[in-house]
Amino acid sequence: MSELVQIKNKTNQKLMSNGKIYIERKGWLIRIFALIGIFFTMFYTSYLGIELKQPLILFSVILPLHSFLILLVGWFFYKNPAHGGLTDNVLISVIVPVYNQQDMIDIVFDAIFRSSYNNIEVIAINDGSTDNSLEELKKVGKKYPRLTILNKKNEGKRKAIADGFKISKGNYFVLIDSDSIIDKYAIEEFDKAFARDNKVGSLVGHAKVWNAEKNILTKFQDVWYDYFFNIRKTTESTFGTVLCCSGCLAAYRREALAPFIPFWEKSKIHYGDDRELTSYVIAPKWAKSEIENLYVNKNGTSIPALTKKTMKAMSEYDDAEDRALTAQSLFNWTSKYVASSVVYTDVPEKWNIFVKQQKRWKKGTTRVNFFVSTFFWKRNPLISLIFYLDFMSMFSTPLIMVTLFVYVPIVLQDWTLPLVYLLGIILPGLAHGSDYKFRDTKSKNWKFKPCMDLVTTFVTSWLIFPAIWSFKKNEWLTR
Repeated sequence: MSELVQIKNKTNQKLMSNGKIYIERKGWLIRIFALIGIFFTMFYTSYLGIELKQPLILFSVILPLHSFLILLVGWFFYKNPAHGGLTDNVLISVIVPVYNQQDMIDIVFDAIFRSSYNNIEVIAINDGSTDNSLEELKKVGKKYPRLTILNKKNEGKRKAIADGFKISKGNYFVLIDSDSIIDKYAIEEFDKAFARDNKVGSLVGHAKVWNAEKNILTKFQDVWYDYFFNIRKTTESTFGTVLCCSGCLAAYRREALAPFIPFWEKSKIHYGDDRELTSYVIAPKWAKSEIENLYVNKNGTSIPALTKKTMKAMSEYDDAEDRALTAQSLFNWTSKYVASSVVYTDVPEKWNIFVKQQKRWKKGTTRVNFFVSTFFWKRNPLISLIFYLDFMSMFSTPLIMVTLFVYVPIVLQDWTLPLVYLLGIILPGLAHGSDYKFRDTKSKNWKFKPCMDLVTTFVTSWLIFPAIWSFKKNEWLTR
């Protein structure tokens, strides 16, 4: 299809032989100035908080500190785990859960079967679609006889993945959303990363926006995705602790998740498959044993109340399946970001759908982070600090915004700090966007990053409250 031919023209990001993401020299200057600017914002805010004896102002340093640490690590220390690797050519199972995606099925599976890695089995699970998805899958099956189609009643994404896992035979399995189109080399790059390091339990690819040029919202999301993958996930990957192997393209070592899948699928409610799988890959041995005890009570041993409650809350839902799956492996295995494994995914084109998606993600992320927080403090001190700052900022950002943009100017009659803080949002956004441009010269939407930062700070951060309000509501899809 012509769309597949155009994939090569959608990105121009390059990786060097040492695994570093290439950026022009001008980009390095931008990075240094951005870090200096954020440091100045932290220093001035701290000084003013101490001078005015206002702990809330001092507390607001949490946001720029979190940003500073992520940029420092992601920009200077990340290396692609697939660089210089050789494929081990083992069987890889590609699992695609499908629900009402009739318009995307043809191009999604065309991309999979055009993969440079040939030793694959492809399993499509039709989760009770009410449109013509099953008919489209049957058409694709005639074109590609290697496609296995499993048709089942609607039970949610997690059960669909578990059913696919049970009939799969691969040493590794790759999860691809039914609205995501993988690059020709995506699976091969995953195989290189697994073969290079036998401690890797889960991997996530580089997601780019397929419909980036549709409207202003998709352009915002394009540059936002770049930040989350090429800055946030590069930071987490440096420590082997990617917290969310996104459902659009993720891979797992079979033995990293085999003990968890049977317990995971038995949950009565469905809510968070990709995040849950990631959770299991990174969980410590004691947490894994408690997960098993929680579901099957093998030996009758007692389970600490906190771990039991947080694990149960995380594993019973479908709204954050990628993060929950990843979080399962972060102790016995590492979890990494493969920048050379590229996938293109459809994003919401309407604001109401985007807001619904963000609320669902916040709900799932909160649930999974409560579980991960019970053991993550034992990891590397720096990535632990980043994780807990990030977790804390989910709840504190609205309070910080009210403090800085309402309390300080109205009660304290000081407009300096709000302006400095606003610059502390806009200027790093320009730096992130410029960084995108200097890494990927084909980028057209880099200039929208400051706008998206304002949206996430002043709008979507408040979605934590409706997310908590609907904490027990079961959701899988955004649309």
